[in-house]
Amino acid sequence: MKTAFLILGAQRSGTSVTSHVLSKFGIDFGSDQHFIQGGHNPIFFELKWINDANNQLILALGYQYIDFFLPTEKDWEQDRFVEFEQNLKSQILQEWDESQSIGLKDPRFSLTFPVWQRVLTELGYSLNVILAFRSPASFLKSNQSLFLNWEGWDVDRHLRFWLQLNLAATYFTRDLPVYFLSYEDLMMNPRQETEQLAEYFNLDRTVIDQATAVINPSHYHHQATTETGVALIDEYYQRLRSHTVSTIDYENYGRNLYLYRNDRSIRYKKNDR
Repeated sequence: MKTAFLILGAQRSGTSVTSHVLSKFGIDFGSDQHFIQGGHNPIFFELKWINDANNQLILALGYQYIDFFLPTEKDWEQDRFVEFEQNLKSQILQEWDESQSIGLKDPRFSLTFPVWQRVLTELGYSLNVILAFRSPASFLKSNQSLFLNWEGWDVDRHLRFWLQLNLAATYFTRDLPVYFLSYEDLMMNPRQETEQLAEYFNLDRTVIDQATAVINPSHYHHQATTETGVALIDEYYQRLRSHTVSTIDYENYGRNLYLYRNDRSIRYKKNDR
């Protein structure tokens, strides 16, 4: 049976290095001529047409990728996206032809996963899901450094973006086995983490050395303490590490966010006195 590895998680969280490791095990991420920023080191392993497709899907809901929104399965109802999904099937077949083990990587999958799950399943692929995650404090420093228009984004917005993508990923994949991969652990114990990845997915152990070799600790920029000082964010990070994020956490997030915002507002008002 054909297998598709989907790499989910917030940007700047180790999704690229995870893809690079998998590529050494023979997972086909498509033509490097189709990657965004081809020739960039480290390699991003993101296909431009997948980025574009996900942006179009999100736009169909009335949002952009960097907007704050919490989609559910109902938003991705199949009838609304039948034609779009047919186009995705054609592009997948064109990109991978007869490849038996393929890899797809884009942080936007965390929000659009139901569409890709339907498409890949209908094409006969079994799904292997990896959620790559990074400490929110390190993510904050790294995401702020991105060459994007973060105008108006304060620390709170960056951290909510981290939480939004990680919770959405766990929510949409709640009925599937998910491999949680910590970027910090991968950087600090590359061989051990690579061996565990190979064992979990029954990958060729004879290439572990080659796969481990692509993990370059010098690319581990923007290290920070694991604590942000924001209780809600720090709690969810520890729960990601312990793989105990609940299936209802995503649904409760809106309520928690409202309480969190109120708490911040009250504290700011007190500080202004």
